Amino acid sequence: MKGLLLNIAISLTAVTISLYALHEAGQANDPSRILEARGLIVRDASGVARVEIGAPVNGPMILGKREERVAPAAGILLNGPDGNERGGYLTVDTGDEAVLTLDGAGDGSEVFKVVANEKAGASLFVIHQNGSVAMLTTYQGHPELRFIEKDGTVSYSQGAKE
Repeated sequence: MKGLLLNIAISLTAVTISLYALHEAGQANDPSRILEARGLIVRDASGVARVEIGAPVNGPMILGKREERVAPAAGILLNGPDGNERGGYLTVDTGDEAVLTLDGAGDGSEVFKVVANEKAGASLFVIHQNGSVAMLTTYQGHPELRFIEKDGTVSYSQGAKE
C-alpha cells in the first residue's frame, strides 16, 4: 500500500509538471508576449560573450580586463572571439548622445565612431591606429571636415568659421 501511494504521488506530480509545461509552451507562441530583462548575453560555442545587450551595459572588456565606461550607457555591444569589445551601439545616460563604434582587435581602440546629439549635431570619426583622425562634423552649427594629425594638430579644415 505504501508503494502504491508513493507511485500515485509521483504520477500526480509528473502530470502537474507536464500540464504546467504545456501551459507555458502555449504562452510562448502568444504574439503579444513580451520578454523583459535588464540584460542579455549571447555566448559562442566556447562560452565567450559575443553579444551583450544591457541597460546599463558593462564597461568595455579590453585585453581581457573589464574597464570602466566613461559614462553609464545602454545598448548593444559586439565582442570578438577573445571576449574583447569590438564595437557597439549605445545611448549614453549623460550628454544625450547616441554612439556607434567599431573598435580594433588589438588594444580595443576606436577605428570608426559616429556620435549624434540633438543639441550638438553629429560627428563622424575615422581613426588610424597611429592616432590620426578624419572628422566630419556639424557640432559647431555648420558642416566641417577636419584632418587631425596624431600629435593633435589640424592639418586640414574646410567649412570652419575662424
